[in-house]
Amino acid sequence: MSSNGAREVILAYLSTFVIGPGGQASRNEIRDWCFTNQHRYGVRVDSNTFKQQMGKMIIGNAKNVNEGHDECLDNVFSSSSKGNSILTVHDPKL
Repeated sequence: MSSNGAREVILAYLSTFVIGPGGQASRNEIRDWCFTNQHRYGVRVDSNTFKQQMGKMIIGNAKNVNEGHDECLDNVFSSSSKGNSILTVHDPKL
């Protein structure tokens, strides 16, 4: 059984499309790509799971604060992404 989950597939999307700190991507594009390609990473979830995971990965979002890992593994997207259809990858230099 794979230990990968929705977060790992989302991170694979960012890596595949070389979206780093300060880069942006559409929530819908991420969700659709992840749902279509999740089998490559040993993941089998519905598309809503990716939507929920993206919310959890926004720094300061309620899901991030309440359910995020102590190791900050879910701190991927900038707090400015809250409520937006475009997610911005957190840039620690800003």
